[in-house]
Amino acid sequence: MTTLDAPTTTLTATPVAPARRNLLTSAGGIALIVSPLLLTGGMLTIPPGEDGTTAGYVASLAATPWLTALSAGLLHYSWVLFALGILAVPALVRGGRGRGVVGAVAVLTSFCAIQISGLLLGDWYATAIGRAVPRDQAAAIFEAAGSDLWMTTWLWSGKFVGFLGIALVVAALAYARATSWWLLALPVLGTAAMVVLPGLLGTPGVALGSLISFAPLLVIGAQLLRRR
Repeated sequence: MTTLDAPTTTLTATPVAPARRNLLTSAGGIALIVSPLLLTGGMLTIPPGEDGTTAGYVASLAATPWLTALSAGLLHYSWVLFALGILAVPALVRGGRGRGVVGAVAVLTSFCAIQISGLLLGDWYATAIGRAVPRDQAAAIFEAAGSDLWMTTWLWSGKFVGFLGIALVVAALAYARATSWWLLALPVLGTAAMVVLPGLLGTPGVALGSLISFAPLLVIGAQLLRRR
């Protein structure tokens, strides 16, 4: 009697999934590091306004269309990178504590960043309006568009990131023991700087305040790169 033993093949799983996770985590870290730098550049290149009126704002955008486009482009892509990079933040949570909170905050702030990135399209329209029609008429069109309920909701949901988003991300990560509580001081200092410094430094003061407020992203992005 002959016994035929079928050859046994052992399949060794390749670490494709961990490698993919590491790649996405690293990409998220890079996005969070680049985002505040682009934001600062966008703030620094905002065209100088004539006064605090809507007419003056539209006129300043129309007077230097190339500078308006540069500023709006930098700001747009800073928010795009923020929206993508912040979704990698839950990878910093090691245990179960705070994982759900960090995930929820990451999704919320990503959504708000998407909202505000789209609003920058208005800068190109304001530039075109300001160059096509008289100053007062351009201001009236701009105000009419901005007063629409949908536009107002869109704007304020986007501004949520600037006012509270970074602080919430830091607080959620600190609660999950994935970063330090001291990072919360930076958004507070940055907000105060954006109130005080513009009167002293003008546009560079706004840019510096923004950079301080968003500096925690540089730390979190570096943590994601080390997490690989």
